[in-house]
Amino acid sequence: MDEFDEYMVCDDEVEVEGEDELKLAEVYKLAEKLIKALEEIKSFELREAAALMLIKELVSEDKVLLGLATKMLQDICYGFEDKYVS
Repeated sequence: MDEFDEYMVCDDEVEVEGEDELKLAEVYKLAEKLIKALEEIKSFELREAAALMLIKELVSEDKVLLGLATKMLQDICYGFEDKYVS
């Protein structure tokens, strides 16, 4: 099971249509590229600012995503590892 499949596993069975699955795979590949680019930035401050800009762009005005991102960041700070499903 690769990392993509690991994130696709949920407690509830979720039906993902073929086209959505392709889009999700593309998003995952692009996210990997963005993360690699972020890791190559030598300045910690610039890396931090870029990461926060990405989070802000992804969350936008979506209150559910904002709550999920907040929960994930709190869990990361406290060392918890959970799978997140909205």
